[in-house]
Parts: sequence; C-alpha cells; structure tokens
Amino acid sequence: MTRNLLSRVTCMVSLMAAPAVWAATPDLAQALRTCHTEFATDATRRLVCFDKIAAEYASAAPVPIILAPKQAQLIESVTEQTRYLARKWHLNREETLHFTDLETHQLNYIVTSYASNPNDVPSSPSRASGQDRALDHNDIHFQLSLKTQLKNLSDYLPQNKWVNSMRLWAAYTQQSYWQLYNEDQSRPMREHNYAPELILSLGAGETLQNKAWAGMPDLLNLGVIHESNGRATPISRSWNRVYLQAGWQLNPHYTLLVRPWWRIPENQRDDDNPDIRRYLGDGDVNLRWDNAARTTAANLVLRNNLRSDNKGYMKLDVQYKPFVSESLRLYAMLATGYGVSLLDYNHAQTMLGIGFTIGD
Repeated sequence: MTRNLLSRVTCMVSLMAAPAVWAATPDLAQALRTCHTEFATDATRRLVCFDKIAAEYASAAPVPIILAPKQAQLIESVTEQTRYLARKWHLNREETLHFTDLETHQLNYIVTSYASNPNDVPSSPSRASGQDRALDHNDIHFQLSLKTQLKNLSDYLPQNKWVNSMRLWAAYTQQSYWQLYNEDQSRPMREHNYAPELILSLGAGETLQNKAWAGMPDLLNLGVIHESNGRATPISRSWNRVYLQAGWQLNPHYTLLVRPWWRIPENQRDDDNPDIRRYLGDGDVNLRWDNAARTTAANLVLRNNLRSDNKGYMKLDVQYKPFVSESLRLYAMLATGYGVSLLDYNHAQTMLGIGFTIGD
C-alpha cells in the first residue's frame, strides 16, 4: 500500500507542479482540490477520488513536467519514508501513533523446520544435565514479535541538527518450538523463549540529506531486554541485557544495523547460564536487502564475540511476496551455530525452515 501511495502522491504533486498540464486541462487543478477538500479526513476515499481523476486523464497527450524545488523535496521526503528504517521506526517526528497501534518488531513467521543436531540433554556449568528428551529433528517453529509506541518524545528535543525524532517503545518477542511430528513423545512444546524489552529510539533528519555528516546513523536505539525460557531447573535459562543499536540506510536497497550489548550481572548462585557470553557474544550485526518493488527481502544476521574461544552464529532468511496481500509472504530461513534457541545457547546445530511470514 505504501508503494501505491507513493506513486499516487508523486503523480499528484507532479501534475499540480506543471503549468503546461494546467493550461492544457484547466479543470484538473480544480478536480484535485475538490478531492483534497471533500475527503480531507478520509485517506481511503481521497485516494479513490485521485484514482478516478487519474483514469480520466490517462489517455491525455503527454506533456513535459518540470518540478519546482519544493515539490522535488516533497517527493524525496515521501520516498525516504518508504525505506526500511523509516517504515519500522517512524523517523518523521510529526507522524502520529497511538498506544493501541501494534506494529511488527522482529519478523512474525511460522515454518516447518529441520534441525541437524537436536539438543536432547541440555546442560550448563551451573545446571546439571537433565533427562534425555529424545527429540525429533523436525519442529513447527514460530515467532510472534510486536511493538507499540508508549510516547512520542520528539517535542521535548531541543532544536539541533543531529536528532530529529525521539520515541519510547515497548516490545515483546516470543519464539516457540513444537515437536508436532514427535508422536512417540506426545508431540510436546519443547521450548518457548520470551523477550520483553523497552526501547528509546532516536531518529536523524527526516531525509538522508539532512544528516549532519554522512557517516551519522539514521537510527539509534537504546534498549533493555529480558530473555528467558520460563522453565524450572535444570533447564531454566535467562539473561538481561542493555544494548545500543545503530542503523544506517546505506541506500534504498541496503540497511545495516549494528547492536553491541552488555549483560547485566547476576548472582552466581542464581545464574542459569554463567558462560552465555562465550556463546552468544557481545552483539550482533544485521544486513538487510530489499528489491525496488519491495516484493523480495533478505536478512543476514551475524553474532560473534571476537575471542580466541569464539562460538559464532549466522542466520540468513529470505521473504518473497507472490500474493496480492501486502503482509503475507513466503519465507525461508537457515540458521547455523550456537544459540538457535536460548536452551541451546551452548549447543551447535544447523536449522532449516520453510513457511510464511506476516508483516515487514
């Protein structure tokens, strides 16, 4: 829908900016003004009105269109807002959101998955090995991840050339692994991971050209996150982190997110996984690619602690939209290394999943 809206806005601005069009079709400007006035508070009906006008003039002879600087800046601003970071984090300070406006945080997906090396007897240095779970290699794996804006703090920002917007978000992510194909073990839900978080999000200028310097991130997120699996000893796992995430919209197709984190220390007696940093590291890097039509996207996530005893992780996923729906897409993922799930933080395996994703 965003892409169609952009096309319509661009078309409308272009038509209104061209004196040659006005001269050739004197009633066009009035028709556009009528749409804007009559349906000022109803975006859907306003777009229908614009569509009808566009259809009437579709057969008209082409005329040269020259955009004035202000119109060109408007189109550039609208274009920026369709890019990934702007879509996900609403970097335009004027955009109005409400607490009830739930949005996707990470991907929401469901896949049928295959794991090369199931973790039948999970353990950690502080928790003895449990009973052999006799897991199947196949799962139904799904993730639910949503966020909502708690407060738009942009009006509290002093006038400056560095930060344009500031929003406070609450987010929740849940991953689940269901042994649907494991009839011998009564098809158990083998693992859930719960991750609530609080995020203060800072956005740079409304467009890339407004940034104070070229290397400045377009986005800075300061977050605190709790992650646990809600299980009892000996398979309880949990940790708390503070992170700083920087995001760059490298161009219309590529987005880079870099997120170092610091683990909040726990009492040694209560720590379910004292060596978790050795396996899950001190941060992650996410590189995303979108095609021009926004029908295909790919994400590469890397996790590493850059130590001599390093244990790494890589995840590659691809989304493809063959359907009319803007939200539903085909989805494929490949993850390999340590920490595919929280219970498997110190267990290496490779997981392949194919299914569907909903949202961006």
